[in-house]
Amino acid sequence: MRVLIVEDDVGLALTLRDGLQAQGVTVLLAHDRDDAWETAWREPFDVAALDVMLPGDENAGFALASDLREAGFRQPILFLTARDAVPDRVRGLALGDDYLPKPFAFEELIARLKALYRRGEVRSEVLRWRDVELRAHDQLVLKAGEPVTLTHKEFEVLALLLLNRGRVFTRPEILERVWGLGFEHRSNVLDVYVSNLRAKLGDEVIETVRGVGYRGAA
Repeated sequence: MRVLIVEDDVGLALTLRDGLQAQGVTVLLAHDRDDAWETAWREPFDVAALDVMLPGDENAGFALASDLREAGFRQPILFLTARDAVPDRVRGLALGDDYLPKPFAFEELIARLKALYRRGEVRSEVLRWRDVELRAHDQLVLKAGEPVTLTHKEFEVLALLLLNRGRVFTRPEILERVWGLGFEHRSNVLDVYVSNLRAKLGDEVIETVRGVGYRGAA
């Protein structure tokens, strides 16, 4: 079983990770909504355990669940949260599949995750923008149904921007995420890659935000 845990309390997240790994569970950790969104597309998982209150928004977990469903993800979602009011439970069960208030017994968490895992739901693997398809786990991009040859870094730049369509990334952010920490920010390599992607997929696939960076077309 592969479980995506989205929890901004780092101490709790690590405790859950260690406990689940001791039970033979593979754990993917994310600490905010954006990190979780990217991880969901990048890594296969069977069940998601989401904290409701994440950095920046007390309802970010609910919003993330809604985004995942709209994107075609059908894996079971378990909400982990200190909010135990009836309206929160109702909302959680409408957007997800189970709701476990904090504090909880670790044995109960394991039992609920295993019960959800047995449902065996399948995730979406394809993101579409106009006539462009990005298949994250196959590392494949199609335009009008035809495969487009991309380098590994071209694919990573495209995936980062399209999986977060509408969000503006600065050049340093993109360079650090794709090329790693310490990469020379003054290099024009990113502009070259963006130019290559536009030539292969169309000028509108990546938008330039003057003085800031780039974003995937909405």
